[in-house]
Amino acid sequence: MKCKTAHVLAGCLACLGTIGTAIIPNSNMSLHAEEVAAATDSVSTLVEKLQSDDDDTRWKAARELGRLGARSADAVPALVAAIQDPDTAVRHHAAIALGRIGVNEEKIVEALIAAVGDTDSGVRIAAVNSIRQLVDDPEVIVPMTVQVMEKAHPLFASRMVETIVMRGEKALPFLNAALKNEKAAYWACLAIEELGPVAAPTTPALIQLVNSTPDTDTKVQALLAIAKIGPAAKDAQGEVLKALESSDPSIVTAAAFASGAVGFDAATPKLESTVSSDEPLLSLVSRWALAKLHPEDSELKQAAVDQLVASLGNDDPSIRLAAAKGLQSLKVDPEVLGPRLIAKLNDSDPVVAHNLVEALASLGEPVAKKAGENLSKVENQELAVAVLQELGPKAKPAIPNVVEALGSAEGEFRRDLQTVCGQVGPDAAAAASELARSLGSDEESTRISALFALGSIGPQANAAMADVESFMESASDPFEKLLAAWAISKLAPTDEMQIAKIVPVLVEGLTFPDQRVQAEAIMTLESLGSAASSAADALTTLANDPSAQPELRSLAKSAAEAVSAN
Repeated sequence: MKCKTAHVLAGCLACLGTIGTAIIPNSNMSLHAEEVAAATDSVSTLVEKLQSDDDDTRWKAARELGRLGARSADAVPALVAAIQDPDTAVRHHAAIALGRIGVNEEKIVEALIAAVGDTDSGVRIAAVNSIRQLVDDPEVIVPMTVQVMEKAHPLFASRMVETIVMRGEKALPFLNAALKNEKAAYWACLAIEELGPVAAPTTPALIQLVNSTPDTDTKVQALLAIAKIGPAAKDAQGEVLKALESSDPSIVTAAAFASGAVGFDAATPKLESTVSSDEPLLSLVSRWALAKLHPEDSELKQAAVDQLVASLGNDDPSIRLAAAKGLQSLKVDPEVLGPRLIAKLNDSDPVVAHNLVEALASLGEPVAKKAGENLSKVENQELAVAVLQELGPKAKPAIPNVVEALGSAEGEFRRDLQTVCGQVGPDAAAAASELARSLGSDEESTRISALFALGSIGPQANAAMADVESFMESASDPFEKLLAAWAISKLAPTDEMQIAKIVPVLVEGLTFPDQRVQAEAIMTLESLGSAASSAADALTTLANDPSAQPELRSLAKSAAEAVSAN
């Protein structure tokens, strides 16, 4: 059941900490009879439009129903159904509308809880905000969450965890409530583990859970959550030391990890014993914990590094994963450790490989060149480029290798290399010609990736200007045309002739259905200043549009002032 229902609870953990005052349907509403009649007619028409085959018609109908607020109460069933619409914009506006309408019914909240597991982050955030408007008590929503969990699909778990991390400390009231529910506690611990130190206020509830739960998996997860909170969870020492005496190796291993992560020196005698355990994972974690507790002891540290690196070759993926994670937290000379880790780059387990990538990236710029050299090795190139992506701007030493690899790279590998160029920025100017070549690709994602990279490199990639300009003029897709205009604004920020060409394209972007794209168009126009003065009227219109989102209106107002300045 736990794996099957992970995604819904994890996302709801994000909701409850942000919940404010409940909205009562039709509260503070005083409508004249004719207004009510008009609203009713409008609602019935909009509900019909929600059934349209046209995506634009449906999302605009959902948006208008949300703007009508409580007057759209009759549309609630249709909006609940629309939360599962195949179009992202429809789901997004349906989630917003349900919060604004304010009908607080269990089936509505359950639908919004399920939407917190949506594939789109915008829909997830809208669902969280609407739950916040409808419910104000964590103790009420935890049982509802559990009910939805029973029907949930585990593939949404990562999205839910991502959502709760986005809410940060605002999720803590719900986490505390969830830790008290036997069906919710396990997943609450998972969320706390992701939040880390910010979840320190949940320590008392975690201590109680470690003491009271009869479930081994939940106890282990609670200990891991304490470990991820770190030194701020120092009050848990008694429970962690007690767990070290357990007869269950999994509990002892989790307690050993917590001892090293939080800093319980009193665990040293027990760890010196468990380091010789026949259980490989317990031995490995104990060795790591001793090195963490006694950083001044070079022998302990070297012994830990040697065992961790050796464990990267273990047949058990969980051992390799623990080793990769452990190496990230020990401060080791990158010149020494880097080559040893690079040699393990082709791990077959994706989770182990991901953590190995993070371990390498944590060593910083010294490993960039080595990772770059591995781009030419087919068996290593996928993880090598992942290391460079994780390094971000610190991947600069690998740019010559990246440019060389771009010469023959295709598909996802090419896009990943282009991402590296964009992250490095101006120092990746040598890749300009290869990036320009990508604009002729048959793959939309490759073209988009190249435009992002060229814009991120900026004026240093000006050699690609003619190609980008030609692409913008011929592009049939409005988003690609807009993105090309953005890239030109970065390649030639002071070229008045180029700016004159891109302003009309950016103005068109102000009406794009995706608010994130609208925001980018606004900010790009603002960055151009008075050179984009011809956009002033369009920006002012958007700033004064009562139907636009407040954030967009504020951005548009600021941009209108910037382009109108002398």
